[in-house]
Amino acid sequence: MASRQAVYPPPAWKPVKRLFRLLELDRKDITFIYLYAIFAGLITLSLPLGIQAIIGLIAGGAMSSSLVLLIVVVTVGTALTGLLKVMQLTVTETLQRRIFTRSAFEFAFRIPRIRMESLAREYPPELVNRFFDTLTLQKGLPKILMDFSTAFLQIIFGLILISFYHPFFVFFGLILLLVLAAIFRFTGPGGLKTSLQESKYKYAVAHWLQELARSVTTFKLSGTSRFPLEQTDGLVVNYLDARRQHFRILLFQYGNIVAFKTIVTGALLILG
Repeated sequence: MASRQAVYPPPAWKPVKRLFRLLELDRKDITFIYLYAIFAGLITLSLPLGIQAIIGLIAGGAMSSSLVLLIVVVTVGTALTGLLKVMQLTVTETLQRRIFTRSAFEFAFRIPRIRMESLAREYPPELVNRFFDTLTLQKGLPKILMDFSTAFLQIIFGLILISFYHPFFVFFGLILLLVLAAIFRFTGPGGLKTSLQESKYKYAVAHWLQELARSVTTFKLSGTSRFPLEQTDGLVVNYLDARRQHFRILLFQYGNIVAFKTIVTGALLILG
């Protein structure tokens, strides 16, 4: 089994800063995404109130123009929410295309101009495989911009809504936000570090498989050598170890969130 090589990731949060610099070029479009999310959140917040009013009117047997108006308002609100989601998706798709195009031209511009001394201990074709991180970013961009913003606004609007029932819930909501922020603040750097380690080992495996394909004639002439399998075994074990460490942090985060959700639900029921 091949020996394991230590991987030293960059300082914590440095990749996050790079991501922000990348998205800063499309700041205007991202602003539109968040505006759409805010309007959709406000409409979504009002829909349960409208539905509750409709149920109350129907239960009271009041078939009036107010009931028809409420039904129309709720229906239009549902349609507007869907339309805003489609608009968010359209802007996000435009951003994904721009990021791919920008990344491709960035690689093409920088590779011929790279300093040779910086490649003393590197293999350029293996480094170029990092371009495929662009595809990962493309897949993750909708979650970052749409799902995260929607979830965050739902939390904020939900806390605002329950604060109307009693002023104590304002203080309670602030405590909830602080606990959530603390969970991700103290587990985020570790998760980022293990994620980078996992990514590095992933590309190490891909590079080794490329080398096998490039030297296929040599390996065929060497007969039934176990070296390709032994080298692959060592690299895959490194990847699995890094993946396991990353999963532990994810499991810790999800476990804390589930426990946190359970405590919040129980506290709200106790407080009435």
